[in-house]
Amino acid sequence: MTDLPPASESAHVRHTPWWLWPHVLSLEAPIVAVLWQAALAHAHGIRLTPLMNVGLGLACWAIYLLDRTLDTLAVKNVAELDVRHVFYHRHRRVLLLGVLPPVLLLLGWMALYVIPEGVLWQAVSLALLVALYLASWSAQGSRVTRDVFVSCAGLGGVMLISRMPITSGSKFALSLFVLGVMALSFLRQLDIRMGNVLPKEMTAALLFAMGCTTSTRFFAMPETIAEPVLECVLLTLLFACNLHGITCREAGLKDDRKHTRLVLGTVVFTLAVLWGIEQGMLEHTLLGPARAALGAVVLHAVVQGLRRRFSADAYRVLADMALIVPLPLAWW
Repeated sequence: MTDLPPASESAHVRHTPWWLWPHVLSLEAPIVAVLWQAALAHAHGIRLTPLMNVGLGLACWAIYLLDRTLDTLAVKNVAELDVRHVFYHRHRRVLLLGVLPPVLLLLGWMALYVIPEGVLWQAVSLALLVALYLASWSAQGSRVTRDVFVSCAGLGGVMLISRMPITSGSKFALSLFVLGVMALSFLRQLDIRMGNVLPKEMTAALLFAMGCTTSTRFFAMPETIAEPVLECVLLTLLFACNLHGITCREAGLKDDRKHTRLVLGTVVFTLAVLWGIEQGMLEHTLLGPARAALGAVVLHAVVQGLRRRFSADAYRVLADMALIVPLPLAWW
């Protein structure tokens, strides 16, 4: 039997509304990732197997479970936590010892026997970057956890790069990149303010976008790098609007000009992509995702404009819904 939770935890769990449970269980991110991957696959004329979607969903879910559990390790006052983090604080031992290990074993089996080798290389590379992200942002309360994440990511990155089927010049460039990211992580551990160099929301958005586009980057086999880069930047800006908006709402900011500039910049960039497609300068495969992204950022702007009418939890749900409601535009 487990110990009875503190009164503050019981109050949070007992009053959790039904519509918030997908967020409490970290299901919103896997759903968004899988649906956007499906939209991108349709745009590129790719037919992904169901297990590809399962793999992405499980990987995304595992990262979010670990991220939110690490956020609670150094917390002393549970009353300061929101509903989601209270859940992870209460069940952290079950999640870390009983849930994550079998999920990781299943992902390992899929990596060896289901995922194509080309996708696997990209996924493992992305996993190393995620480990550095967790070391920099989520494991700040535990120095040992940070050191483990950074060390594993660094050693894994060196071993991975040495075995990748690429030229020696590319291996050298990737090694420098990994060392640079590790340097930023160690600087953060020394309490040096790196927020302007490596903003949390933009970093998380970039990693999330790279995860959503991993399969299509491999199977589409684009002739130039421009198309996958534009696709990734488009999704990064969209997801950054979502994450930054949620951060501002939870912080109680009434007027954040930085977020307004981010949303306007995303709209301008998306319109520029659509114009480039119409002029024949960009591939037509970007049309569906660009339409969906434009609809999503406009819907996000509407939710942002009405944010004072919603609680922080309700805003989070609506902000995530804004990412998936316009997705049918990708099939139009």
